[in-house]
Amino acid sequence: MSVSILPEPPMIRLPRTAQTRRRLLEAGRTLFARHGADAVTSHAIAAQAGYASGTFYLHFKHKQALFQELADEAASELESRLAAAAAADPDPRRLVRAQSEALVGFAEDHRDLFRIVFRPGGDAAETGARVLARIARGVSARRRAAIALGRAWDCLDSDVLAQAIVGMWVRVLSWWVEDPTRASRDDVVRTLVHVQLHGTRTTRATRCTLEASASPASAVSPRSPASPPARRAPSAKRTRGARRP
Repeated sequence: MSVSILPEPPMIRLPRTAQTRRRLLEAGRTLFARHGADAVTSHAIAAQAGYASGTFYLHFKHKQALFQELADEAASELESRLAAAAAADPDPRRLVRAQSEALVGFAEDHRDLFRIVFRPGGDAAETGARVLARIARGVSARRRAAIALGRAWDCLDSDVLAQAIVGMWVRVLSWWVEDPTRASRDDVVRTLVHVQLHGTRTTRATRCTLEASASPASAVSPRSPASPPARRAPSAKRTRGARRP
């Protein structure tokens, strides 16, 4: 009786066209990070990937199309991180901190692309504006969902608030990724959390919130800033002209 040995299943591989497209995208990412979007050409991207120039145009109309795809991939990842943070905990303070952590982590993981996409002017400016609009729509939609569930107040326009928040995020993180020694990671996160919760107001109570935001466990301490300090009972005053007993 003969026993036949079945061959091992072949490794799953991307179709050749998908492999080629991915290599072009990775080559573009490398060159954009090294030289900036303005200085890179489609011919240079093809050469970096090991292809002739004609191969590039089989997959992308021009370098802006490739850059747009890279930016869309990054935006999708960022939206996924923000959505996961929003779904993890409905508590407003912990939610704001989780989203700030997600943002800073994304900027760390995609520092070069983040810096290029959101740099004002140049070939990437239009792409950056589209990505910002997309992220703002996501923030606005999540806030409307939170309002519907009773987790957020409806005293502010969700679209306006989303534009304000996203504008702050991008400006702070663009400044930070240019030189991460300008501020520590923790300082960036704490500041983003504080401004979203309290604006620029810093009082004794909000300082407690700022410190508590660094440690989720401390957010439920007995001296929570949400509870105002107890007032001292007013002392009895003598009436003018009253005699002592």
